[in-house]
Amino acid sequence: MNLVIKLLTSAKFAVAIIAVIILLSAVGTFYPGGDVVFGSWLFLFFVGLFALSTAFCSLTRVVPLWRDVMHPPIEISDQFLQKLPYHASISGVTVSQIKVHWKGYKWYETRSSETTFSFAQKGRIGRFGPHIAHFGVLMLLLGVAVGTAYGYANPYSNTITVIPQGGSQQVDGFVLQLNGFNVSYYDSGAVRDYRATVTLIDGSQAQTRDITVNGPITYGGLTFYLYGYDSNGVIESGEASWVAFQIKNDAGLPLVWTGSVVALAGIMIALYVPHKRIWIIWSNEHILVGAISNKSSARFFRDIDKFRAQALDHVARSKEI
Repeated sequence: MNLVIKLLTSAKFAVAIIAVIILLSAVGTFYPGGDVVFGSWLFLFFVGLFALSTAFCSLTRVVPLWRDVMHPPIEISDQFLQKLPYHASISGVTVSQIKVHWKGYKWYETRSSETTFSFAQKGRIGRFGPHIAHFGVLMLLLGVAVGTAYGYANPYSNTITVIPQGGSQQVDGFVLQLNGFNVSYYDSGAVRDYRATVTLIDGSQAQTRDITVNGPITYGGLTFYLYGYDSNGVIESGEASWVAFQIKNDAGLPLVWTGSVVALAGIMIALYVPHKRIWIIWSNEHILVGAISNKSSARFFRDIDKFRAQALDHVARSKEI
């Protein structure tokens, strides 16, 4: 079992799966009739395997990360603090001055005999950015799987139907009827829009809707796109004798788009929200400060140095007075 988990969480294994998926996608895209690849068990198997690998990668890391971020150590030793990327001594400041300087941080404090331990952190969600992105990828893969399974299960999906003016076509239990086709123009003579008016007849129910180039319609789980029209007829008489529609099953499309947005949000959070942490040990003898940040460390440490320099300057001026 440990060997299986180790394999599924391996970066090399994930890269190998991605390479296979890319290869299969290339075959399905560029070879005539290769689109059947996307509905094959082989393609779905590798997509599912990649989803499983992604899920295990997140699960094995998110639990200890949650523990570390949500329950950080507060009472620390001098040795722990000195091992941090930034550590220094400071004097002439109070707790309230430090808290005012670092607004927006969540502060924790505890006391032990004559020592006070303070801890502050900001940007915790930044550490979860990669896992949010992984969750978005899982949603995207689920959308691909759903779209592939349902798309190829429906015989009307991924087909093109040509309907004559005033004619109709039986589609998956309902009828698509072409009422008219219109081309609108700007004053300059350039084409503004192409618009087909259709009626969907499903038993005793009927509804009339418009289909434009950028405005497909969805009915009965199928999406109808404006694919082509009788351009010669439009040029000669201003009317199209026929209009072609592309039919697709976009069952998984909402999941694909949602997953893409979530994945992008996770990437942006991971890149631009640094997790900053500060530990302070207060005692009668000294005040020690240690800090760490997973991103923008140099800027963060310069800010601490600036505050420390201001505190030292304040102490120096007080002694002169």
